[in-house]
Amino acid sequence: RQLLAATSFLLAAPAVSRAQPRTTLSAPWMGWPEEQVRPLLAAFESAHPAVRIQEERLPIGELFRTLEVRLNARTPTPDVYLVDGPLTASYAAREHLMDLTGMMEPQFPRFLKAAVDQGLWRGRMFAAPMATSTQVLYCNRRLFQAAGVPVPSGEVGGRMTWEAVVDIAARLTDPGRGVWGFQFENSARPYQLLPVPQSWGAEVIGPDGLTAAGFVDSPAMIEALTWYQSLYQTRRVAPPGVFDNGVVQEMFGTGRIAMMLGGTWNLDGMRRFPDLDLAVAPHPPFAGRRVVTPTGSWHIGINPRTRFPEQSQAFVRFLMTTPAMELWFRLRQNPPVLTEVWERLAASDFSHPMWTIVRHELANTAVPRPSTPGFREYEDLLRVALQDIQTGAPVAETLRNAARSMDREFRKYRSA
Repeated sequence: RQLLAATSFLLAAPAVSRAQPRTTLSAPWMGWPEEQVRPLLAAFESAHPAVRIQEERLPIGELFRTLEVRLNARTPTPDVYLVDGPLTASYAAREHLMDLTGMMEPQFPRFLKAAVDQGLWRGRMFAAPMATSTQVLYCNRRLFQAAGVPVPSGEVGGRMTWEAVVDIAARLTDPGRGVWGFQFENSARPYQLLPVPQSWGAEVIGPDGLTAAGFVDSPAMIEALTWYQSLYQTRRVAPPGVFDNGVVQEMFGTGRIAMMLGGTWNLDGMRRFPDLDLAVAPHPPFAGRRVVTPTGSWHIGINPRTRFPEQSQAFVRFLMTTPAMELWFRLRQNPPVLTEVWERLAASDFSHPMWTIVRHELANTAVPRPSTPGFREYEDLLRVALQDIQTGAPVAETLRNAARSMDREFRKYRSA
């Protein structure tokens, strides 16, 4: 299928002489395996033989550090680069992204709204969406059956509340056997944890995107994260101090965690555990409160100082086509941002019940991370606070300190 998709691009390619000199675009990229990256880029090169993409696959932390150094140098490279959705505002405010509004705005109806929103800064589009994400509740069916506990419903209309999750987790936790009832896949990452206070009713940042005090340490935030702390410290249904998502995945796959809230990538990833009998349920809310699910993923942006704006824009346009989006989904299995891809692949790639949940969440409950030019600082400080809270630090004091530190960091963006 990937070869067919790439062939279709080649057949549709303009008649360009392969003898002419090639333009090479520098493209820092996530460090995914080559087989998950190169076919997409090769398809573009087949359709645009005068352009070559020189990707640089880097681990996520190194990618962010590399981009900071190179973009702050304000040179023509990189030409194009992967943008983590919530960092759009940070890059745009510092003039590291080309304004794509004129090119992209006519296409907005083709995309999921939350994906479009993540690429906007002050009403203008600076990063084009490539994929998105959400979280579902994975359940080990065998552990439920052994404890005589009904497996949660996989229907969005029958979703469990957080209160029910904790009660069930208590029944499934067995310290003697080293089995825990529940865990977040990324147990201190704002991406996964922000929906907890948001479901409780908290606003997680001020409306200006540059105010933390009164929001990060609001009563609703404190109450929700006190509940979060109780999972580890008083109810003891989740393993404290396990912050590596790979370790959490391994614990779930080997039967040491009964329920894991995690990303859609686990549907394929868990196949490496042949004894795992997997069930999937929707993301929980608090009883009687708003259903909020996390979303957002990778976008693509253009350096406004590139020497090759036309070729860079051609690359972005290519990535926004339906065939490219189909190929990208099959390479990475991240939920597509184009509604047309959902329709075209409904009977084949989206036949598993999980995808019905995912599509509902993306259309109805998905909330992007806060749009703020200070998101890097916000995320880093909140992640440390969440780690401390999980392991027993006073909730209110920890959040107040985090809010004060965020506001200090935000000062440099107030004139941006």
